[in-house]
Amino acid sequence: MSHHAFIRLFYQAALSGWLAGIPLACRSAERASPKTDKPLVLRESGAPDQPVVFDGKGMVIDLGIDVTEHAWKKNGDVWTSKPGLLPKHGLKPRLAGQTAGLFVDEIPITIPRDLEAEKLSPNRKSRCYFPPEKLQPGQMGYANDGSVYFRWPTDALRNKPLYLPPKAGLNCVSIACSYVIVRNVTAIRAGNDGFNIHGDRRGIRLESVRAFSNADEGISAHETTEMEVVDAEVAWNGSAAGGVADVSDSITSYRRCVVHDNAGAAFYFSGKRHRVADTTIFNQNRTFAVQKGTQFTYSDVNIAGTKRK
Repeated sequence: MSHHAFIRLFYQAALSGWLAGIPLACRSAERASPKTDKPLVLRESGAPDQPVVFDGKGMVIDLGIDVTEHAWKKNGDVWTSKPGLLPKHGLKPRLAGQTAGLFVDEIPITIPRDLEAEKLSPNRKSRCYFPPEKLQPGQMGYANDGSVYFRWPTDALRNKPLYLPPKAGLNCVSIACSYVIVRNVTAIRAGNDGFNIHGDRRGIRLESVRAFSNADEGISAHETTEMEVVDAEVAWNGSAAGGVADVSDSITSYRRCVVHDNAGAAFYFSGKRHRVADTTIFNQNRTFAVQKGTQFTYSDVNIAGTKRK
């Protein structure tokens, strides 16, 4: 069992009384679920008294590109790809500072931004990457020839699979409608967000969804979206902002959720109004990142076993 799996099971056991009825993700269940590598776009709106229901019935949308068998050049814990790896899959180097560009199994490998190098090359904003020798565990960059290099996360076994996310901007689930309920869908390794909602949307409800290992956020609401999320798990997403990031003039609420192991905060809010309740958060360097002018309330939030009200 990996270090991350052990930690996850530890917290699941420690919080089992509080989390009764809210199971964490299970790999065996994931393998048994219907799986697709095609993104889902929902466009059909319902009505306030009759929302459209999309029940994935355990559907797993996994957009990751398996590059485990690529001929990596291995130099201790720093591995480097051949220059042709990204072009082979129709990809280009990602901007530094916001998303993950690789996953070691579920773990996001982030792309730090070399601000000092940018001062010397102002025309390369977000395109200056740290050289391999300056990377911390779990970080990556791109060489001038387009090759990918990364330093393995601490304690990660070298037999773990490696995945590239698809092109930036590609979501697992895009919601382009109003008055819709989405339930029982797992979104994995999107090039952008697991669940993405843009526009003037009302009556959005996510139920029992899971958002794992997406390059940017697991769940992200934009513009004037109004959304409720219940019984979700959001983990291992690569955004520097948060596993959840709701912005612009959005109004959102989260209840009975489990959020952990995301690269940024658990929740990032810069919208109009947001609420988190009856939720467990663990293995996060930061819990809530709330921007100035944003209304935010929380209650009964369990952080590493300590309930805050």
